Amino acid sequence: MIDLKKHLNSSQFLAATTIDGPVLVIAGAGSGKTRVIEYRVLNLVQNGVEPASILLLTFTRNASRVMLSRAAAHDPRCAAVEGGTFHSFAYKALKHYGKALGFTNSFSILDEGDAIDAVGKCSGNVNISERDRKFLKKNTIRSIISMSINKHSSMEDIIEKEYPHLAEYSEYIKNVKSKYVKYKQEKNYLDYDDMLVYLKKLLEDDAIRKAVASKYKYIMVDEYQDTNRLQGDISYLLAKAHKNIMVVGDDAQSIYGFRGATHKNIMDFPAMFPGCVIIKLEENYRSTQPILDAANSVLSEMASKYDKRLISGLNHKGARPQMWFFGDTYEEAGWIADKMIELKTSGIPLDRQCVLFRSSYISIALQAELNKRGISYNLMGGMRFYESAHVKDLVAHLKIMANPKDELSWHRALELIEGIGPKTSGKILKDISAGDSAKYEKGFKYSHGIQRFKLLIETLSEEKAGVGEKFEAAFDYYSPLMKTKFDDWNTRVNDLETLKKIAYRYDSLQDLLSDFAIELPDSHGGHQHSEHKKQPTLSTIHSAKGMEWEAVFLIGLIDGVFPVSFSLGDDESIEEERRLFYVGLTRAKDHLFITFHHENNRGQMNQFNKISRFIDNSSIMSRLEQKLLGDV
Repeated sequence: MIDLKKHLNSSQFLAATTIDGPVLVIAGAGSGKTRVIEYRVLNLVQNGVEPASILLLTFTRNASRVMLSRAAAHDPRCAAVEGGTFHSFAYKALKHYGKALGFTNSFSILDEGDAIDAVGKCSGNVNISERDRKFLKKNTIRSIISMSINKHSSMEDIIEKEYPHLAEYSEYIKNVKSKYVKYKQEKNYLDYDDMLVYLKKLLEDDAIRKAVASKYKYIMVDEYQDTNRLQGDISYLLAKAHKNIMVVGDDAQSIYGFRGATHKNIMDFPAMFPGCVIIKLEENYRSTQPILDAANSVLSEMASKYDKRLISGLNHKGARPQMWFFGDTYEEAGWIADKMIELKTSGIPLDRQCVLFRSSYISIALQAELNKRGISYNLMGGMRFYESAHVKDLVAHLKIMANPKDELSWHRALELIEGIGPKTSGKILKDISAGDSAKYEKGFKYSHGIQRFKLLIETLSEEKAGVGEKFEAAFDYYSPLMKTKFDDWNTRVNDLETLKKIAYRYDSLQDLLSDFAIELPDSHGGHQHSEHKKQPTLSTIHSAKGMEWEAVFLIGLIDGVFPVSFSLGDDESIEEERRLFYVGLTRAKDHLFITFHHENNRGQMNQFNKISRFIDNSSIMSRLEQKLLGDV
């Protein structure tokens, strides 16, 4: 047998060798939870537990595959342990026991794309105006339906809290859901949410639950902080009989509430399983102690938590994290680009550097700066600003002014007007070229739209108007069109607000459009940083969870940006934002730079930002080295 003490620290060893009864492992950031699961599986098997009686539930197939393959490298018998996602386990259970719920073995699983298409098909059978039908996207309706199931909330509550701008369509969305449910029943379909709903129903049957418990005597659940209410209930039911369940997670990294995950699952686990053993993994093998000191300060501010203090297991101390203050976002972007090159020169390749932010629009100024300097990058958690449909829509109007022969932009701009499609836009464009467009201003259903468009073109043609003023005019014109085109317009508007600030810094419209349009050859988005291309990563914090970099820039620490504005006034949402901040801090290994900029330029007015409440306290500020541009 392998001597586990040679491979694990004392807390990891305790977690890996506690076999019977409920166990809650609170795995701090970078504390080696994967290693714990690997060696606990090995320990169970080497202590005589039948591999097939062990069930490991994870959030991705790859996660279970990695952990079990590592265990199997020590003992091949571990390969027989059953591992997979909640959904893959649900599928297997429904195939075996589904007849109890009236299912035949011929049911089909709808992947998310198929589910969205099915919702779209059903929405066509619900009475609503054609304009509203085009406005309400099928993927949005599907998200609302799914969220109501995963959050165990009514459709009305989800719409009121998450989609308030769609409140007037509440009855329509509920009718679509009814049609969708009926459609799935008729066609013998199950979507991902159904799989969990029906797995829970199966496990609520005493006989089935007893049969499942007799087969799976040891349950393990990874990333328990990310489970939704259904998954928490399923975990409880799986272990209700024998109580042999270990869940591993970090309450401080519960950041996916918007997907339906609930922080309460991990906090309520001891109440669900009285007498459970709580084991804390606090030794961090990723970050230096000064970085962890900052993270510990954030931990101390959390309202609902398991007390813990991260201690670095690294041999070198490292530098204190730096808090940088800038005049505006452009100064901030310029400094970050300079610092990236400086770090590269000092031996930290660009692919080991990352810029993290709460929301993608915060990175727009930096994206533009990196493009100017010829620094390619990988973007995770969002689309490059100049690739987004709403940005391309607005910019098309400016492109027309820069190049009146830009046929593609003319078509894009004209087809935004209600009632104008490709055929009509081609006809109008031909007449515009011939100087015969006035006839479209009266007598057509789209004449009012043409009149508005003509006024915009006249405004944009004024020689005295600056680039920022032209952008603002196009923005004002496009805003009502955007609100009819996109049912998530409220999240897109931040991109355009940010671009408006950038536009005011340009003297030439042609230069602005060139900087927007020129994409570097290697500058394509990806889901992980590409080592062979040596590119830095720009990422939302949500997309960076589980990853690490030598140097991290955590930008935009502005109240209303981080924490995000729609979380203000809601204690639970603020706490999730605080946990997100903690996740951002703990991605850094050796160098951590936190940034804030003072000025928020809106057109010709300067407003001053307020520093994030997560930074604005002595507990964390004392852990940071404060810097102003110009400091040596």
